[in-house]
Amino acid sequence: MATQISQHLEPWHNLNGKVVMVTGASSGLGTEFCLNLARAGCRIIAAARRIDRLKSLCQEINRTTTFNDVSAGSLRAVAVELDGPTINKCLQKAWDAFGHIDVLINNAGVRGSVKSSLELSEEEWNHMLRTNLTGRWFVSKYVSIRMRDAQQKGTIINISSIDGLNRIMALELGKHKISVNSISLGLFKSEITDKLMQKE
Repeated sequence: MATQISQHLEPWHNLNGKVVMVTGASSGLGTEFCLNLARAGCRIIAAARRIDRLKSLCQEINRTTTFNDVSAGSLRAVAVELDGPTINKCLQKAWDAFGHIDVLINNAGVRGSVKSSLELSEEEWNHMLRTNLTGRWFVSKYVSIRMRDAQQKGTIINISSIDGLNRIMALELGKHKISVNSISLGLFKSEITDKLMQKE
């Protein structure tokens, strides 16, 4: 069965020419995504707030990647802030540079202070929500609009942090005999989904 599925998957090592935008590219998983995708032949749009780190990442990609087209403009660093108009403007520059975006990897995220989730301040919580949820929505929205208007297929991958919150709270509260779980319900018939499920 696994062999049958693998025959239909695109080889990881052969992604030449795919344009991939990675948010949160200045550290951690985002940096690794950029490095590995560049080695696989992708054209990279590295997006983050820390432009100095993005420059270092671009230098590393140029130094370690052997694909001929990398030096011919296959790499862009984009400074992204957390407001809609700025994100939209940055995305337009990235889109114009490559003509399209095939894949968005929504990886940008922050964590709160290293303390119990019950001790987080409302200010810290709102900051996390703005980055981890609102920021991702802005990027997804503006990339999706361009994909739709260009009538091109594309892929958006969200690196989820809700499971992390779930696990942390479960670990913290388990000793108090409080369980924490999440349920992904999907779409089901109810009052709030009724209009969504009506056939035209």
